[in-house]
Amino acid sequence: MPLVTDDRDFAQGSLQRALRALHAVCGDRTLVPAGSGPSLERVAMRSEPPVVAPCRLLEPVGARLVPVAAEPLVVAFLDGVQRSRVVGYGSGTPLIFASVAAAVRERVARRFQTWREPRVHRALYASRAKLGEFVWQQLAQHEVPLVDITADLTDDAIPVHPFALRARALDLVALEREGLERRLAAEWCREEARWLWIDGGIAGNLAVDEHATAFGVVKSHTTLYGNAAQVATVLSLSEAERSPAFLIGHQLRRSVVSWYLRLRTTAGGDPLHGLVRVEISPPGVVLDAEPLPDEARARLTALCDRISAGMLAERAPLSLPDPRWDTLTYGIHACEGYLDALVGH
Repeated sequence: MPLVTDDRDFAQGSLQRALRALHAVCGDRTLVPAGSGPSLERVAMRSEPPVVAPCRLLEPVGARLVPVAAEPLVVAFLDGVQRSRVVGYGSGTPLIFASVAAAVRERVARRFQTWREPRVHRALYASRAKLGEFVWQQLAQHEVPLVDITADLTDDAIPVHPFALRARALDLVALEREGLERRLAAEWCREEARWLWIDGGIAGNLAVDEHATAFGVVKSHTTLYGNAAQVATVLSLSEAERSPAFLIGHQLRRSVVSWYLRLRTTAGGDPLHGLVRVEISPPGVVLDAEPLPDEARARLTALCDRISAGMLAERAPLSLPDPRWDTLTYGIHACEGYLDALVGH
């Protein structure tokens, strides 16, 4: 785990404070113009190769038409954002200032308000070994929140290439964001019996158990689940249809029950347009019994249909002009806008 030397509020961990400290400790030679370009998340994201992965089918094959819920099911939406920028270089290590935030936005009287408090963390990410102990301690004395991106590496294992160091920093920033999201989800599941829509998968969050009124929604499809026939069924789903539920057995995380849902279609013919994948925590019987008993399958089908119907009810208003409008529900779009205002673009 990274070594966090300070984690004060965002005012103390602001970009301006970090830049002033870097200027005082390192001088202008190490600094690059801050905010002059897009965040690293936009220019340095690593794309994984598209794959098809196996799964265990839990319902009969074929598409299932889902009616739209007459009354809203979801009352709140959880999302997180991260923004990272290189603000300088020192002894071969990039100095990356990152802002991470997560929040639950609750719908009250048809308007969104923040449930509890948003979580915000800002820090300077760098290699302590490369930067040197003197500079590191000087920055710490200026009350700059610091994260050592090579704390778990021996000296001979520390990457030489600055892009490799940058990639490590981005991985740690993502872990920090996921941690904030998980803690908020855990609080909701512990205190609430109302339904929460979580942006992204839930396999890494043990707090979202089979009794939780929360589900995750995955909008990207680098991995498609099923065999050739099952994937063909998914890609040919019509609007308001869902696939059979299936079990995904993650190797590094826990298993989840999942299914695909087509929120909307387009005349363009893109097979992934409007397609999302839903994740819920599997009931114990799903993990313990194969094949699934008829009564347990009926309960699972009813739950999948109920969640899907509630999701279809969230298709309006559209999240335009966001290019992801076909899969980005307005509740998550509004949550992103709120978080962007906290951390900046």
